[in-house]
Amino acid sequence: MTVIRTDLIPNIYANPISNISKANTAIVTVPTVAKVVSTTGTIGTVTGSGNTSAPWTAALSLMSAVTGLQSGSIITATANTGSFATGGVVSVKEVTGNKSITINKIGGNVPTAGIVLNITLPAVSTLPTFIQDGDAILFTNPGNKITFSSSTGTFEAGETISQPTSLATGVVTNVLPTSVEYIATANVFNTSNVVTGGSSGATTTPTAVTGMNQLLVSGITNNNQYYYKNLTPTTFELYIDEALTIGANSSTFTTYTANAGQYTTFDTVEITTP
Repeated sequence: MTVIRTDLIPNIYANPISNISKANTAIVTVPTVAKVVSTTGTIGTVTGSGNTSAPWTAALSLMSAVTGLQSGSIITATANTGSFATGGVVSVKEVTGNKSITINKIGGNVPTAGIVLNITLPAVSTLPTFIQDGDAILFTNPGNKITFSSSTGTFEAGETISQPTSLATGVVTNVLPTSVEYIATANVFNTSNVVTGGSSGATTTPTAVTGMNQLLVSGITNNNQYYYKNLTPTTFELYIDEALTIGANSSTFTTYTANAGQYTTFDTVEITTP
């Protein structure tokens, strides 16, 4: 088998972003998510003393699921008629069935028998587990908004807006009285020239442009592709060279819209001969 060529194909599943710093080198922060394992469960009789040699122990039954739990998993729950109580750490002692576990608790106050809700594993990073330093990523939606004092006509959700002088385009996602939220599709809108709605014909000159849409034109060969370098479980840096020596400089970019925007990773596809 001979490899004819290797292609990078953008993954169809986008990843969320919490923030991107204005810095040289730009740092991306991703959110964490907590996994609710079971929507409910019932704490049985509690025994023990709450210390390391004799933890408080109880059966937790009538759960909706136990997927993802194993011995040692730390869990939390919302109090109902029962409670894990304040302080200390609750963990899984043993998975005893497909809808039941035994819990241990060390420290804090003694758990209360009864129903608890939303039994949850700790929050984990949304960074893909397979991503490595030097991998390419693609920004697909930096979470943008143009603000204006007035407009001629009314913009429409779903239409394409454009600014011929900057060659900027975007697709409107939300229309407000003095602003339009959009997904940028090319280049960067400015506050000096007219923006026009493709379907509505509405026009305006923005008074402000927010969202770090410069990401669409500041990457590798002036596009929206960058190289990844890990910092922490929830942060990574952006580079514009594969050797990771030239950082993406976002210090003069417009401020990123918090908790908006997305990026995708790439899948490697090899085309071969039999």
